Amino acid sequence: MFFRKSPKVTFHCKLPQVLEQYPIVSARSIKFNWLRQSAIDFKKLVEQKGNYQHVAGTAKCSGLQNIMQRGWVLNSWFDLLIRTSQHDGDRFEFSVPESIEQHLAGTDWERKLVSWFSGSDASLRVPVPQNSLQSLIKIATPWTVSVPKGQALLMMPLPYPDQPEFSAVHGIIEPGEFYDINAIISVHRRPGELLIPAGTPLCQMMVIDLDDPAIEQGPQSAENKKAELTTRYKKIHRFITRNI
Repeated sequence: MFFRKSPKVTFHCKLPQVLEQYPIVSARSIKFNWLRQSAIDFKKLVEQKGNYQHVAGTAKCSGLQNIMQRGWVLNSWFDLLIRTSQHDGDRFEFSVPESIEQHLAGTDWERKLVSWFSGSDASLRVPVPQNSLQSLIKIATPWTVSVPKGQALLMMPLPYPDQPEFSAVHGIIEPGEFYDINAIISVHRRPGELLIPAGTPLCQMMVIDLDDPAIEQGPQSAENKKAELTTRYKKIHRFITRNI
């Protein structure tokens, strides 16, 4: 009996140096400083109050952990400095290393490293917070992706990053081959300078089913209520909540 392998989402990199130094990595491998500190603080609270007072911690939240550890992460592959203004919410300046542009000149790279969707152009504008840069910045990457039939690739911001001064926008890549992957970000630091060093996580990617599954809705039954109370009891009968 022969089994056919399930088709996989495949990433392709046009620049071998980027594939070697800044590959797409599992979201589970990203270690966040704030989460590490949260775990340390939770441990301290347990030692101080865990014998007489209820203690819970963000680092133990299963919902938070599950989304942070699912899928893959696209990292920046060159240093990028963005300068924003207090008075003009749409305009910005940016700098990249001259050396990267010189390096790319010797390859078949033809795309702009940085471009944007101007907030002053009604046909390109999307809603962003008032205090954020009103233009969206598009960071080109050497990556393409092929998505098999029946699946899609969800592009999304990192849910709880160490660097909340910017976030990627959401999008879905449908089945097809060799789609260019771009990181489109919204900058939340205005005015000021935002440095995004090479290797910084830009966005998270998850494989999802192309079609939404059917759902059911209905009133809660007595059986549902009993099960809910049982589940809740398991979470609240101890001083220390290890899974919230």
